[in-house]
Amino acid sequence: MSELLNQKYERLFSLLDANGDGVIAEDDFTLMAGRCVTAFGGEQTAKGQVYAAEMLNYWRALRETADADGDGRIDRDEFRQALRHVSDDFDTLIGPLYAAGFHLADRDDDGRVGREDFVTVLTAIGVPADGAGPAFDSLAGPDGQLTKDQLMTAATGYYRDDDPANTTSHLLFGAL
Repeated sequence: MSELLNQKYERLFSLLDANGDGVIAEDDFTLMAGRCVTAFGGEQTAKGQVYAAEMLNYWRALRETADADGDGRIDRDEFRQALRHVSDDFDTLIGPLYAAGFHLADRDDDGRVGREDFVTVLTAIGVPADGAGPAFDSLAGPDGQLTKDQLMTAATGYYRDDDPANTTSHLLFGAL
């Protein structure tokens, strides 16, 4: 695995370890989902419920692939070993979470997300605001909006692309 993918996976692990205890477990996904859903109006919304459900689906996919010792927790080594396999099935295992996150942030359902809403999502999952804004700027189109296709391309690249020259593939959660 390339050094760039290691850096991206380390950043992702740190974000998914929402409670900061050094391992990823179901409670981290519940905590992160709650933060995002609260930032956009609470779980009572259909979008919030879909997002929370997709967070748990992502957790289950990771657990099935990564929890080598069956303790219900994923450490950094287990995560790095498994993420490459999970990312091979991005469209079915990971993509739905990013799609649900996009729809959660697309408050007016116009198929576009603005900078403020993107920053709201990223800060809710633990990205510092000073990294979330530039991440949006690197991903958004010339109209200053982010489409679902742009997000999905960036997310897929984050998990798979190890080309340091392709900066949009590694700025999804702020600079590494």
